[in-house]
Amino acid sequence: MSHRVSLGLALGVFALAGCGKKTEKAPAAAKVANPVGEAALTTVTLTADAVRRLGIETAVIDSQAALPTRTVGGEIVVPPGHSVVVSAPVAGRVLAPEAGSFPPPGARVMRGAPLLRISPLPPDIAQTTRDNDIAAARLRQAQAEADRSARLFTERLVSARENERAQAELAAARATAASAAGQHNIVRGGAAGGSVATLSIASPSDGVIRLMNAAPGQTVAAGAPLLEVMRTDRLWVRVPLYAGDANRVRRGAPASVHGLGGSGTGTTIVASPVAAPPSADANAASVDLFYELRSTGTLRPGERVGVTVPLTGSATEVRALSVPLTAVVRDLSGGSWVYERKDSLTFIRRRVEVSRVNGGNAILAQGPKAGTKVVTSGSAELFGTEFGAGK
Repeated sequence: MSHRVSLGLALGVFALAGCGKKTEKAPAAAKVANPVGEAALTTVTLTADAVRRLGIETAVIDSQAALPTRTVGGEIVVPPGHSVVVSAPVAGRVLAPEAGSFPPPGARVMRGAPLLRISPLPPDIAQTTRDNDIAAARLRQAQAEADRSARLFTERLVSARENERAQAELAAARATAASAAGQHNIVRGGAAGGSVATLSIASPSDGVIRLMNAAPGQTVAAGAPLLEVMRTDRLWVRVPLYAGDANRVRRGAPASVHGLGGSGTGTTIVASPVAAPPSADANAASVDLFYELRSTGTLRPGERVGVTVPLTGSATEVRALSVPLTAVVRDLSGGSWVYERKDSLTFIRRRVEVSRVNGGNAILAQGPKAGTKVVTSGSAELFGTEFGAGK
């Protein structure tokens, strides 16, 4: 019995000794020397003379009511009727214009500028000879009928209407014979080594050559497509929307078009809604809305863009921070910043997130609170002063 008690006491003492032993922590995976927070790097203090030379100007961040919007993807397209196909008026051989070279696809052309020439193919000599002989025979017959009718009309044996009909048939036969004789002379001149006049094909409008269907020296038939000229002075934006959300778009209100880099990273173009033929995609359950914009040379047909469309609803339902666009500066990583003016000489860099651009103002999704004074003129100089870019 005493042996069991002694063993139990020994085990209890050993357990207490084990519980009192401290556990060593594992070494850290990384060590950062001299850590500095972001806020410690954002304060710039200038002298009064530096503030005067930089021309620092400030504005107050405003919290304003904004209409609800949604940014979706769109595609730049050519409006119907803005692409003209130029066809060959006659059968012939394609030649380069007299002054200049054959225009390549993508070349910009002006209305009335010569694009190419068509050298008509001469008709068959035997066929033109037969046509000329037939026309001459019909002219002789019409002349005889007209002379006979004139004599009978003088003797009052035919009516005036019959005589007029005979004279009209004579005039038609003369015109047909003259045309056939002229064509026959042209063919005979070409066969004898003469030249046939070429036809110059001019651009129907200002635009860009989209397609070139013929090459120099190629023989084409009458009515064959030669090239396609696309007008780019006005472009459309096709915006496919989910059918369930299409009724939420404010019809008649303009939209904002910007590059895929974001509404706050490039130039924003205002596009007006247009009435276009209805189109939809059953597989994607989407309907298409169309907006028109004037071409600035930066957008091309087929390019994907971002489109901010206005939605129905009251402007008081949404409030957003607004700041002049000139106050926003960007770093190499694409981050957006503004400089808050703490006092007359101290400026603090604050991070902001631009959701979209409305005219000359940047609408902020995140930033300093409303009423904060930020630098609008001289913000780029402050950024250069802080990071040494202006040296």
